[in-house]
Amino acid sequence: MNTQEHKNTLRTSIYTDEETLTRCRVLFGEAGVTSFSQFVKKAIDCYIERLVAENHSAFLAKEIRQAVRNELRPITARLSKGLYRYAVLLDMLCQIIAYKDTDWNSDDLEFLRVQANVRTAKNRGNIDLKTLLSDPYDNIFYELEDTE
Repeated sequence: MNTQEHKNTLRTSIYTDEETLTRCRVLFGEAGVTSFSQFVKKAIDCYIERLVAENHSAFLAKEIRQAVRNELRPITARLSKGLYRYAVLLDMLCQIIAYKDTDWNSDDLEFLRVQANVRTAKNRGNIDLKTLLSDPYDNIFYELEDTE
């Protein structure tokens, strides 16, 4: 114990039974301390932390929830973006299957991607096959060409 720690310490006595004292002596080496006073201080600190945790569990639970939220926020955002991309691709695949007799070029696929992106955003990721099948690709594509 350095001199600063020695100045801040108080001497006190404790009364305990022989069994508790024996258990302390047995566990003294496992505690990683060099004196019995350090062992008792470590035990008291541990007990105080336990009491604080039990009495303030609502506060600690709130702090833990906030810490978990802060850690998960970036992961959740990445997962959300990835799932959105998959929903757009799935919508595109559904359109390709629905219009299987169409020869696809890069412009057609880009048009399908844009339409899938709009539909995914509007439907929040839900793909309605009935709407896809009742919305003829040729009509949409040719209407778009006519307006250009």
